[in-house]
Amino acid sequence: RGLFEPVLKEPHDYTKLLLDLLSRPNICSKEWITRQYDHEVQGGSVIKPLVGANRDMNSDAVVIRPVLDSRKGLVFSQALIPQYSSIDAYHMTSCTIDEALRRLLCVGGDLEHVGGVDNFCWPSIQYHPVSNPDGQFKAAQLVRSCRALSEMCLAYKIPLLSGKDSMYVDGHLPGRYGETHKVSALETLQFSSVSVINDIHKCVTMDSKIPGDLVYVLGTTRNELGASEYYEHFGYIGLSVPKVFPDQFMKIYKALGDAIDKGLVASAHGIYRGGLGVHLAMVAMGGDLGVKVDIGLVPTEGADRGDVLLFSESSGRIIVSIAPENKKDFENLFFGLPFACVGTVLESKDFILDGPQGRNLVSVSVDDLRTAWKKPLGDLI
Repeated sequence: RGLFEPVLKEPHDYTKLLLDLLSRPNICSKEWITRQYDHEVQGGSVIKPLVGANRDMNSDAVVIRPVLDSRKGLVFSQALIPQYSSIDAYHMTSCTIDEALRRLLCVGGDLEHVGGVDNFCWPSIQYHPVSNPDGQFKAAQLVRSCRALSEMCLAYKIPLLSGKDSMYVDGHLPGRYGETHKVSALETLQFSSVSVINDIHKCVTMDSKIPGDLVYVLGTTRNELGASEYYEHFGYIGLSVPKVFPDQFMKIYKALGDAIDKGLVASAHGIYRGGLGVHLAMVAMGGDLGVKVDIGLVPTEGADRGDVLLFSESSGRIIVSIAPENKKDFENLFFGLPFACVGTVLESKDFILDGPQGRNLVSVSVDDLRTAWKKPLGDLI
């Protein structure tokens, strides 16, 4: 479809770039929307939609306690990444399912008890040489999406509990001169998932907790900037869409599940839209504490530039913080897997990211991060 991998030289001003990405519509704070809805019905919410020191950060997933005199909880998450279908709906679907699963895990959900709900939102696949000339391509994308749905649910052992299809997401917008313009939704699969947690007292949130805690990155960062927020910021789509490797990822997920169950984890947060730099900022804003991180220590495959390390959207990755005294027990669980201790939580509000060869890439205050993140929609609260 005329796509190509853009040729971009490495940026120099990473601080401004990170602040600008935090202000993008797909990344910026949606607190004003969340607060329109009641999530306290009968007082059963355990992990709420907004968490952190200031209760303003999006939780990876939510947990409710249906029976108030029981410690058991239900965990709910959802994921939606339509941008990836600009390249391939197969990888859009597989990344969406993987993200929904990671979100469950990051709050303590049991990956042995997961159910899913698929919601297809698709433009018309009925071919017409004038009104829908790419209908056959959209149909092929639907086939690839269904194949990914089947393969990922089998690989992750997720039964589909229900689903919904909206198959003609097209419309016409009026122009300035009386003409109309056809618009179609991106090929989209929204995936919602549910799990259980046997003891809600073991739930984990995404915000950093205590100065001196160690910061880890689990999983491998690859050169996968295709359809990323980073590429879109410059007006590109690219080709190198993120891919999912269920067998590899599940080994990491099971190890993290064991670590959470053993009480070794202070915080856990998936790396989603925007990449590592954006979500390290989320963790710092959540705890209202700074971090000092060397992204050159992150496990990689073919990713050596600062922009790739910071903004690649590779699947299967999670940011974790732990107390220093848990270091040995935590690392033993991940022996032989891609993970690295990359930094520490600071008592100050300094957000410092160093890159390969020790070069400083980002130096900014957590307050400035929050201002950039809340600025686009913050005045609506």
